[in-house]
Amino acid sequence: MPPIDRHMPFFRLLDAARQPGCPLCRMIRADTRRRLESILYESVNDVGVRDRWRAARGYCHRHAWILAEFRDALGTAILYEDVVGFYGARLLTEGVGEKCPLCRAEVTDLEDRIAVLEQSWDDDELRSAIETGDGLCGPHVRAVLRQVRCAPVREALLRVSAARLQQLAVELRQLIESCDYQHAPPTDERIKQAWRRAIEHLVGWRDVPPTD
Repeated sequence: MPPIDRHMPFFRLLDAARQPGCPLCRMIRADTRRRLESILYESVNDVGVRDRWRAARGYCHRHAWILAEFRDALGTAILYEDVVGFYGARLLTEGVGEKCPLCRAEVTDLEDRIAVLEQSWDDDELRSAIETGDGLCGPHVRAVLRQVRCAPVREALLRVSAARLQQLAVELRQLIESCDYQHAPPTDERIKQAWRRAIEHLVGWRDVPPTD
């Protein structure tokens, strides 16, 4: 087996694996915001960016509201003035154009992150971080099962994620029981947030695209 190439994508994956929640959700969410930040602060007048923006008639619903989170009035105004000026009232009657460019980018981002995960699996530090972490969410487990060719990697990721789901069921029961007046409220933050983690574990993080 050739040595692991510890490049920047590897270290980003390792960092995500050491933090709570699905590491692929964390990375895709960060990738999208980093790309939007770059567009707003560096590329609003880039011809290629504007052509893709115009062809898609702006971003999709999800990405338009992520864009709004940046509260960049000038950059957002430049982008929307472009598309409103070009299409006019047709925007109200003809619907969307080509696929949202950020949605396209997210598909590639996920494939790339999964490829790094598979290629780097023999790295002890990364494998340990994955196996002691929260595992992958359901959509990303299924994406891994479709894309990864190495059976031991697929099996390990499924095993870890299923074990975390089983533990989550215990924590949900503890949260439910703590709501009984005869029990003290939970002090463990993981138990207090078990309801939210259950949603994330089954459908992925908010603002992360569906993969099924």
